Amino acid sequence: MTIDLLPGHGLRLPAPLPELRFGLTEATVRRLLAPHREALPGGVHPTFVCGSSWALHFTLPGVGVTLCSGPGEHLRVVFLSRCPVEPVEGAAACPVGLHGIDVFGWPAHEVVEALRAEGLPVPDLVHGNVRYDTLRLSRNTPVRWTPAGGRKPRHEPPFTFGLVSLSSSAPAAPDEAAP
Repeated sequence: MTIDLLPGHGLRLPAPLPELRFGLTEATVRRLLAPHREALPGGVHPTFVCGSSWALHFTLPGVGVTLCSGPGEHLRVVFLSRCPVEPVEGAAACPVGLHGIDVFGWPAHEVVEALRAEGLPVPDLVHGNVRYDTLRLSRNTPVRWTPAGGRKPRHEPPFTFGLVSLSSSAPAAPDEAAP
């Protein structure tokens, strides 16, 4: 049960959920997700994303998924965020994969190194974030640990990514050929 980020293409949701590619309209996304209500416990609901014509949100175990258009009517950006796993027996958080690497499941510096090992020229972490082409990885924001005496630690402890966004690199295409 993995969610796969597909740069330049879109998002592959865990089976039996459909693949959602960039360029789909809101109506098509809703139509593709409608038969899978049982797999989407909270349902699909509208949400607000600044600058978009429409945005939809749903959750999978441990992951919030937001799909939104750009200024036009077609799917342009996908946001995935790590959220607490629902207290459902046996429901582990869905891994979020990029080139076979779980971007939420490992310390951020290990994710960056693994992506580089796949041949991607991923830049160094800057303030806990990575920007690579149309992909953005942002640090998880847990409660910060402050050492005794209020001193700042010499080295920041390892952290994980908690938000990823993937956007379309090309102008949106009509979705007449959508399933």
